[in-house]
Amino acid sequence: VPYVGVCEINFMTSWKLIYGVLNFTTLLYTIKFEVMMGTLLKRYTGLALLLMTTVLIFNELVSFSSPPCFQSDGAADQKASFSLQDVLIKIESDRQPRELSEEERYQSLMKLEAEALNDDNTFTKHRLKLWYGGRCIDTTDNKLVVAHCNPEWDQSFSLSKSGILKNDKSEKCVVLNTARPYALSLGNCNDAIVFNLVNNSVLQTSAVEDEVLCVNPVAGDKVDVVNKICCLGAPLALTPCDPEASILEIIPEQEFQEDRQIFKAAVVPASSETCNFKACHFNKPADPVEILKPLYSTQCQSVFDCVTVVTKTARRPYLVLRLAQSIRETKGYDMKIISYDDGPNDYPAEVWDEIGKYPHLQYYVGEDEDMGISLGRNLALKLVKTKYFLLVDDDHVFNAKTNLTKMMEVLDRTDATLVGGKFEGFMKFAGAMKFGNYHNRQEFAIFSGHCERNITEFENCEQCDSTSNIFMAKTQPILEMGGWTVELKIAEHADFFVKLKATGHKVVYCSDIEVINQQESAEERSKSYQKLRYDTGRKNRMFRLMNSRYNVNGLFWCSAYRQLENGNLLCLETKHKIGYC
Repeated sequence: VPYVGVCEINFMTSWKLIYGVLNFTTLLYTIKFEVMMGTLLKRYTGLALLLMTTVLIFNELVSFSSPPCFQSDGAADQKASFSLQDVLIKIESDRQPRELSEEERYQSLMKLEAEALNDDNTFTKHRLKLWYGGRCIDTTDNKLVVAHCNPEWDQSFSLSKSGILKNDKSEKCVVLNTARPYALSLGNCNDAIVFNLVNNSVLQTSAVEDEVLCVNPVAGDKVDVVNKICCLGAPLALTPCDPEASILEIIPEQEFQEDRQIFKAAVVPASSETCNFKACHFNKPADPVEILKPLYSTQCQSVFDCVTVVTKTARRPYLVLRLAQSIRETKGYDMKIISYDDGPNDYPAEVWDEIGKYPHLQYYVGEDEDMGISLGRNLALKLVKTKYFLLVDDDHVFNAKTNLTKMMEVLDRTDATLVGGKFEGFMKFAGAMKFGNYHNRQEFAIFSGHCERNITEFENCEQCDSTSNIFMAKTQPILEMGGWTVELKIAEHADFFVKLKATGHKVVYCSDIEVINQQESAEERSKSYQKLRYDTGRKNRMFRLMNSRYNVNGLFWCSAYRQLENGNLLCLETKHKIGYC
């Protein structure tokens, strides 16, 4: 089906153009008359007015607003337009200054922070977050130690232009611990170590025997052994620089507080024996899903008009094309698809030719070779113009049970924000999420299969805390929630649903809605994708970052459980346990 773009012309802009053309014509006749009359002054006045009107008309033409139009078979035009730049954002614009995309805002923020940090190596009131482990540098008994990043604690530091690192709460400076060689403490600023901030992320010094050392978390009493996992209470010391453990995220206090707003607002439940820490606040069950009265519900007339497919890929356009083809084959029509890919944009013309065969597929390529799932999804979501969006992974394929009409109806008729399905042939992943004292420490648990209540108005549907990565959601509430957490490049799933629950949104799961999760084999995967998605160290680090956002010390999935009389869930079979110390 040829793709014919609709060029929408703003009414006021159109009227200004017509009015300008009429003025232009009138002035031509006016000047002709004035020349005939031989009135030199009027002639120059007329010419000046002619020039001003011409400028106005040109300005209107330049700022004329309409989305790009492709009036062909789709392939050639779409390929040409996408090859113009790495990221082609086809959105309507108006005469107001263009709003920056989320990727542009993110890059701009990073640039501003880098410029601020490069101001003679100075920063003021910043959190020092250990990049690899996700925990923060704090002080205990004047010693520098690893601690939870707690928005309610004063953990900020400042670095002077002369390289003196000061703890803002105590106004003491970082010095060497005389009792423990190379360990770091707080003391008199006259004895302070002089640091150099390298690459805006590494605190380096030559204060000891002229050897270049870095600030690192170490293993307990072994101050010369780096422990990049960052165990709670572990000391900070000067050791040889480590490519991962030495990296710090230096975060402005205000930015940190904004990032942890959801956790900061949590309240420790009163008199709870099994869950007596702050994240337990998120165990509170969501209010029951309610059926909306017809007066307060708006029914969508078609999937095409109301739903946009959103997917993040990582250098796998052939899978996105397979997804688009499965939609065409199972639904009998194409859907709007927005796909975001990692850079660089070096695909051959043949790839863009294939993409051009799907006129409603908008395929964007970023500049970052590892932007991550979360940022890519957020960027795609910002481009959605429909009431709902359907999230899928790039390796999903539609089948006869991918019932989008039912998902749309659930969102139309209830106050749920999200409705999910399952993967064909897989166990029920949807379930409950609980924080608690498991395995003798504070942990986060996912109880696959446990949902709170049935939705009687919709057969085979339940209210749960989370679903699989096949769901339809209301676009605006997810945007307002902030979407996915950007620092979680993978392993973002649990955090997304914790945020969803914490902000009062309701989740529905329907067991009769499914897609095929048709993954590549290990042999078919590219080496770059294998490292980004399946590297064990990277994956475990992301899970630890998720843990650190809620100040817990572990995460696990519970595939078999029993519900106790008091309503608590007792896990009988644990898998995929991610430990922390």
